Amino acid sequence: MRSLRVVKYLDFSAILENSPVEVVEGYVVSDRDDGDVFASVVFKNVSAKKLKKLNIQLWCYLNQNIPYCKLNFSYSHDDLTFGIINSGGKELRLRDSNKRESIEQNECFGSCVYLKLPESYFTKLEVYIDSVEYLFGETAEVGTVAGGSVRKYRDLDSITKLVYTRVNIYESAEHTHPAVVIPQETNTAWLCCCGNKNPREAEYCGVCNRERDWQLNNITEEALEEKRTEMNSDPTERVIHDKSGFRQDKYLETDAEIAEKIERYEQAMKNIAQEEKQKIAYRRRIIKRIIIAIVAAVILYYTVYWVNKNLNYTTIMLDPRQLAKLLFNM
Repeated sequence: MRSLRVVKYLDFSAILENSPVEVVEGYVVSDRDDGDVFASVVFKNVSAKKLKKLNIQLWCYLNQNIPYCKLNFSYSHDDLTFGIINSGGKELRLRDSNKRESIEQNECFGSCVYLKLPESYFTKLEVYIDSVEYLFGETAEVGTVAGGSVRKYRDLDSITKLVYTRVNIYESAEHTHPAVVIPQETNTAWLCCCGNKNPREAEYCGVCNRERDWQLNNITEEALEEKRTEMNSDPTERVIHDKSGFRQDKYLETDAEIAEKIERYEQAMKNIAQEEKQKIAYRRRIIKRIIIAIVAAVILYYTVYWVNKNLNYTTIMLDPRQLAKLLFNM
């Protein structure tokens, strides 16, 4: 089995326009033994329709604005390329995922599916979402490039962070699911401040349970800037120094979060490899038992044949003492 390590974490924090699927996370991994390089991308179905097939392209760049290589790939049940499916925050076993014919809304897929990248060097990698096919034969062209980042909470200045603290009604959620990005929305999905991507129809985040409308009305960049302006124009407000002790991001270190993601991902790959290794060992034990049974049957057959050949054919019942004597004299 391959032993893989994560080479690069790909940032897909922004949501996509007019796309029935969202990119949750992506990695570039390499084989520790032979150095082969692969891409692994996890998607989420934000459409209300059941997804049967997703067609994508991987675009490889080399110090230019035009990709020098485009690799086609499809995620589908027929090709057994859905990988590990995550449903409701629970990962299905690989064999159970392979039985699924379609992807439901808000389910993630593509984990532990590795797309072989060219051996030549590339400096940039993009995911182009080509088209989708739904369960009952309907198809839709997407034609969008996944990627781009959203403004991070840690990049806000201290005054804007103070504004956020004043309007925040989900203070208790900051300890378990702290705000890491500024929320966004499109006509197909919306991005929660905790970083989770939700279908447009979902009124609450599937991870932290924050309300969609409250976020889009109170903590977008425009809303925070408006409240910041109001605060600055209020003569009763005191001057806020940049070196204040306020730090909303003390519960989250981005580098640590990425390292934790990479560690969990590598552990998932090890678990899959261990599961496959156990399956191979089980098959070998079954084959070995079948071979032993066949050999025993052959020996028994020739033993009975030899006994019958050396007995009087008119004898119907074989005396056990006579059989023991014959076997002893073999």
